[in-house]
Amino acid sequence: MAIFSRSLPTLIALAYAVLVGQPAVSQTASRRLAVLGFKGKIADDALDTIADAVRGGAVEGLAGSGVDVMTREDMMVLLNKIGTKGCTEGDCDVQTARNIRADFAVSGSVVQIDSAFVVTLKLHETKGGSLLATDQIEAKSQSDLLRQLREHGRNLVTKNLGSRPAPPPIPSARPEDAEARKTIPPPPRPATQPVRGCAANQVFISGGTFSMGDDELDAGPVHQVTLAAYCMDKTEVTVAAFLACVQAGGCDAPSTVEWKNYAPEDKTKWSQFCTLGKIGLDQHPINCVDWNQATAYCQWTGGRLPTEAEWEYAARGNDSRNYPWGNEEPNATRLNACGSECVSMGRQQLDETWKSMYAGNDSWPVTAPVGSYGKGASPFGVLDMAGNVWEWTADRFAAYGEEPVANPQRSKPDAPHVIRGGGWNDDDPARVRAAMRVGLTPGVRIFDLGFRCARAAKM
Repeated sequence: MAIFSRSLPTLIALAYAVLVGQPAVSQTASRRLAVLGFKGKIADDALDTIADAVRGGAVEGLAGSGVDVMTREDMMVLLNKIGTKGCTEGDCDVQTARNIRADFAVSGSVVQIDSAFVVTLKLHETKGGSLLATDQIEAKSQSDLLRQLREHGRNLVTKNLGSRPAPPPIPSARPEDAEARKTIPPPPRPATQPVRGCAANQVFISGGTFSMGDDELDAGPVHQVTLAAYCMDKTEVTVAAFLACVQAGGCDAPSTVEWKNYAPEDKTKWSQFCTLGKIGLDQHPINCVDWNQATAYCQWTGGRLPTEAEWEYAARGNDSRNYPWGNEEPNATRLNACGSECVSMGRQQLDETWKSMYAGNDSWPVTAPVGSYGKGASPFGVLDMAGNVWEWTADRFAAYGEEPVANPQRSKPDAPHVIRGGGWNDDDPARVRAAMRVGLTPGVRIFDLGFRCARAAKM
């Protein structure tokens, strides 16, 4: 059931919402959450089902919290009366929720690739239009999707709305309103755990002090860095996740490699390894993206690129290990780099002679599905921080100092941006060490370069 006409491309379907036991427009002490539209190139009834599942989870998560979820029926009545006028593509969901007097709104987008789904959820506070939180779901089947939608819908609102007290009741001279207010649940108890604000696909990193750099790699001097708590994507951003941003209009689609060092024939040869638009690669890391495209995606999800210090701390912790998994040398069970499979592919497909980093076969001659190497996890459980694809960071390539610093953000006019982590075709173990840093200009797009996102944690 589509509520908005197709003339509003940002909301192909608007679903629904739920007001538990209260008239849709009554002024009660309870604040209202509207589960709004999900956009995507799939059938309207599928979008309805997605919204219903999120709504069901939100009802469970907000039970007794002083925040209600509007019913589909009440919302339809209001929308038919007032419609949505004067909103731009970027704020139609917030404006709609504001028009029907909802205090918060959940909206999002859905991408279907074969039988798999990627859904992005966004939670807004409608008064100021601020984005409170985002979440992302990747499911391999429709049944898995519906289960995750309910769970993630519940978690999204519980973490961000469950501890918000209800506003004081609005006086009313009508006896029926006074009776209605008696049935409103009491405000929730204070949260026993801090609201960290991490998305479901992120790892909470509590912060701390560590020794950053490695003199053996010409990444010195080693110096003490103290970081505040933050959230880091557990894996590199996938093709499916980036495609959701492209289809929503938040990202430009990468197409080919681009680098001043590439001759025309090199550009043709290496562009075949760009992952977007390739069958069966939806769970592989997006690559062939420049710094600006990576930045735009992270902003679209409510995050940002990690600083260089955040990236290194997430990769190696505070024990100065060489690799995310420790000090043992790389092997085919810990990462996707150049093993025997990469050597064979280079010789047979590219007419190039490559050597291997390790003797074994890591099963993927090019990129691997994200999270494929659990034995290579960092101390915080972050995956793929060595190999698969290099990753953009927020910082420019500036020299380290010797003095201790806190939450550094390195900027240097016209300097290249730092990339980290190594890629699938690297054959030197030094290239995948956690402290290794390389500089590239922000417009470069390479077949073994992707990214992941971060955000500040809520404490």
